[in-house]
Amino acid sequence: MDNFTNDLFDEKRVRKALKQGKRKTLITVALTSLAVLIGLYAINFAVFSFSSQQAFKQWDAYVRLSTPNGYISDTVDTQGVLGGTSQYKVSKDLTVKSVVVEQKQYQFGVLPSLTISRGAGGSIPVSGDDWQSTYKENGMRDLMFFHPRVEYKKYKHDEDLITKMEENKVYEAAISFDAPYKQNELPLAELPAMTWLWIDTYSQSEVKEFQKEAKEHDWSSVFIGETEALGFSVNTVTSPTDRLDSDYKTFLDLLHESFYLGHTKAYQMLKDQRMEDVEILGVVVYGTKDELAHILSNPHITAVSVGSVVNDY
Repeated sequence: MDNFTNDLFDEKRVRKALKQGKRKTLITVALTSLAVLIGLYAINFAVFSFSSQQAFKQWDAYVRLSTPNGYISDTVDTQGVLGGTSQYKVSKDLTVKSVVVEQKQYQFGVLPSLTISRGAGGSIPVSGDDWQSTYKENGMRDLMFFHPRVEYKKYKHDEDLITKMEENKVYEAAISFDAPYKQNELPLAELPAMTWLWIDTYSQSEVKEFQKEAKEHDWSSVFIGETEALGFSVNTVTSPTDRLDSDYKTFLDLLHESFYLGHTKAYQMLKDQRMEDVEILGVVVYGTKDELAHILSNPHITAVSVGSVVNDY
């Protein structure tokens, strides 16, 4: 048998060659798998980062619109598969300080996490001895609003509550007017710094529904809740003649960015209106009981609802 035949059937050399081939295959598979994993992670992280930013803009717009002077003050995002979950805090700016009022979460992305929540709901009560108030997680009461084109059986009058409280407190007070007013017609000669304007964003069908509820339900449950009232803040002392075009444009931008269908409808209603043509249904103001006293005595105010109360320091 010649040398070539001996080499061909040399068992040791065959095993060595097989081991080398197997090792190269394993290395190739490992490197390919690692490259695929790195690529998938990069794609997942890119989708996570993009969807996280987009979701934050939408949710921050929603919070700023549905919570007077509210905003998302803190978020912690957890990455999932092509998406994730964001834990966030909602704070309110109460002039002297900001206060965290709620902690919530939302999902975002292509395949958001599955979240299961349990709770009990109920219908609107047909009778009651006191207002059916709702509260935030920190115990502060939600504001109540009363549409001037609806005749209610009873109106909230918390101005009496304010006069009986301590001097060193700052109160958040939602004020409902007796009629819709354009800015240059406002019955208040001057609005304090950081006033939130309640804008009329309701369709005729929504107002008719409010009127129907006011007739059919008990007074204790009939009002417009804080999340149903839309508006924007003005952070300087304001008179009826001051131009608020910039603040109004920011308001429209938030309506356009929000994911909520009600905000989209409001945007479609207002997008072609100028600020001077928009109707204001009420305001939310902040101050001590003495600072609010002259405002609350105005005869054009039909209702006053106190929300948050904080120490004046």
